[in-house]
Amino acid sequence: MVNPLSIKPLAALFVALMLAAPVSATTQAEINATLRADVSIWDGLFAIALADQLRETCPTLEARRIRATRFIYGIYGQARDYGFSRSEIRAFQRDDGVGDQMRARVMGYFEENGVREGAPETYCALGEAEIAAGSPAGTLLRAR
Repeated sequence: MVNPLSIKPLAALFVALMLAAPVSATTQAEINATLRADVSIWDGLFAIALADQLRETCPTLEARRIRATRFIYGIYGQARDYGFSRSEIRAFQRDDGVGDQMRARVMGYFEENGVREGAPETYCALGEAEIAAGSPAGTLLRAR
């Protein structure tokens, strides 16, 4: 017969070990899905991607570098709040699937707003409209 007094310490040890060990490891796919599902993070990345594409194509727009840097660190801080490491966040940032989704979103936005490839004036017009509207992407840009 098992001594009931010996079960209690074993049960306490088992519970302590269970609490100390993670229940399941988080995969990079799960991390990517979590960060992708966070509207604030995803919309922030969209604003950065949009502003960057506009500034690269329109010769009369430039980045507000300090503001953009603070904006990026804010998004990074939100991702860190989930408890993800720097390398996990970088892996999300570099993931081809995530990049493809973001490119598709930016290209769709361009299409909705009359931007045409090979026509820098259309990028400039959208960039100036974003600046005038005070949109998240617009706040990261300035006209030269």
